Amino acid sequence: MKHNYIKHSLGFLTLLMLLFAGSCQEQEQSVGTSVKLYQEVDGQQVEFTEFDTAITGGFYEFLLYSDIGEWELKPTFEEDNEWCQAWPSSGKNDARFGIKVFENKTAYPRTCEMNVISRGQVMATITFNQTANVPVMDFAYAYPDNTKIVNEFGETFKIRIASNVEWKAEVTQNSGWLSLGNKKDDYQELVVLANETDDERISSVKFRAIGTDLEHILYIQQGTSADFKAAQKWTIQDVLLATDGLGAITENVYVEGYVISDPTSGNFDRTHMIIMDQSNCGMCIEFEDADSNIYPVNTLVTLHLKDMAFVLDQGVGIDESTFAPKIAGFPSSRVKFSEPSAGIAPIELDYVGQIEQYEHCLVTIKNVEYAVPYGTYVNVHEDFNGDYLDYAYAPSLPFTTVYNEYIQPIRDALGEIGELYTHRNAKFRAARVMPEGSGNITGVVMRRTKSENSLYHIRMRSLEDDKISDDVATRRAKTIMQIGPWTKRKKLDKITASVGVGHLRTSASNEGLILSASSVSVYASDSWARCVPATLNEQNGKWYPLFATAEGVTYFSVSTINWWGNNYNRITDCDGVAWIITTNTTGSEGQLSLDFALCSSSGGPMYFMIEFATSEGAPIDEWTPVKEIIAANSSVSYGQKLYSIDLPAECNNVPNLVIRMRVSQNLRAKNTSAIDPSGNCKIGMIRLSSR
Repeated sequence: MKHNYIKHSLGFLTLLMLLFAGSCQEQEQSVGTSVKLYQEVDGQQVEFTEFDTAITGGFYEFLLYSDIGEWELKPTFEEDNEWCQAWPSSGKNDARFGIKVFENKTAYPRTCEMNVISRGQVMATITFNQTANVPVMDFAYAYPDNTKIVNEFGETFKIRIASNVEWKAEVTQNSGWLSLGNKKDDYQELVVLANETDDERISSVKFRAIGTDLEHILYIQQGTSADFKAAQKWTIQDVLLATDGLGAITENVYVEGYVISDPTSGNFDRTHMIIMDQSNCGMCIEFEDADSNIYPVNTLVTLHLKDMAFVLDQGVGIDESTFAPKIAGFPSSRVKFSEPSAGIAPIELDYVGQIEQYEHCLVTIKNVEYAVPYGTYVNVHEDFNGDYLDYAYAPSLPFTTVYNEYIQPIRDALGEIGELYTHRNAKFRAARVMPEGSGNITGVVMRRTKSENSLYHIRMRSLEDDKISDDVATRRAKTIMQIGPWTKRKKLDKITASVGVGHLRTSASNEGLILSASSVSVYASDSWARCVPATLNEQNGKWYPLFATAEGVTYFSVSTINWWGNNYNRITDCDGVAWIITTNTTGSEGQLSLDFALCSSSGGPMYFMIEFATSEGAPIDEWTPVKEIIAANSSVSYGQKLYSIDLPAECNNVPNLVIRMRVSQNLRAKNTSAIDPSGNCKIGMIRLSSR
């Protein structure tokens, strides 16, 4: 908790330290015992030593006058540091410091004695008394009539509980077939034995919040095996054909399938289990709760589907809806049997366009390469939560499911582009820098619906699914010019190519790169893309080496501001400023593509026209348009989108080819008003490839 407080209070703490440095000069004096603590109230210094704080907590600033020399702030009981924290926590003689008291989420009052300690002695104490919160005992389920139907063949499951008070569970109706399993602060495990009788049976469990009147009764109902024994085995294909992927399954049927998703990878919805069988069809099962999804990859499961129903997956945010069929509200009791297995072989595909035939299936796409090998699987700021929603950002979202997924474009042997989606919580999200070669990649085919169009992508389960080579010699798209990515933040007289011949600037900027923002220069900026792989520490959820804007950890971008109506713009017949790339394609053969990483701030430009000419000074009607793109909004996701755009044959064998990304509309990336003069756009890298 201390680190979170420091991080979110950085601005205040910086000011506090400046005040400390400016007003509390060290004095040469003998060490004494005088200590006075004051708060400033209405401009007056008032002495305080004890506080009754609200449940929500608060922040308290103090003036310390003393002659005791070096001192430190420590609570009497070390565990109180979890909710009562001081900054700075040490000093010498006179000082200013603050104490943050966090919200009391427990149902118990608490007291913290924060001591001023010098030479091992307590010189003064500030006492914080915090009242208790209202007792809470909430359950993470919504079973009809508080009744959970359990598997007649027996099962073990968890009841998830959110409580701020101690609680206890006890079986209140029992004939020996229901018992309590493991207990943790946030769940109670229940163990159900198989029903060997011909009769249905019911029992109950009472949950009591100790010391309160709160209690809750959950009923456990178990049927017999007669219904399942009468069921007919169907393939997944049979089920999909009978329902057309929508509506109720009226027949008494069951399926056997292999789990092809991984509930522990962080790259799939925690409640979703995707299975596939030998009919080369798959289906998505959405459990009632995440705790029911306990089946690892390759598990062979038997699912009883009678009276279950397919619905369309419809979320609640921008493009959260996949509109893919799923069986929702699937009870864990419907998983009749499960056993480990070697799994099912993926369907081998030659081209990315074939994946739309295999929704919810495991496929291997052969001989593909990353179209824009840049950074790792997910290139976004690792400390950014992205937990707010603003529909004004919809047109320029860099990722398709509200800040949560990143897209790596992959190119097949025909030159067609497909998409690899990786969730920002995937445990392998930063484990590999995107390779430069080609090879096979395996994943589960998923749907995403955007602007009423069904788009298909693949989603890996683990790093083992990526067999694309690091050997650049295996790559079809050969680099003929590359500018960036930049691994060092430094001034440059000219932004030039590291491969081939070329340079980059904007139509309103001077040549070169500076280190801080300017309306007439390109400046160094963050890219949020790693230049080295990292591993996840599952205890704190961070990737190491830690994400930072430091050399050796991340790439840097080039950025500039003032994208519309800039007086320094050298395009005389257009208000929009442009990124300008000058290069030489003499001798190039095959299909050229322009590959780059780009984003804008919410006030920066949204629409860019990719166009080319043979002279930078050519009038606008002599520029050939290629494609208009929408810039990703980095203010939403703190990340850059990757683009790969094929260029016309006229761009081959041109000794002076000029490509520009020109702002074509005066709309900011937030899409609510005109471009803000201070809004920026940044580029992470530019590559010209031939294949």
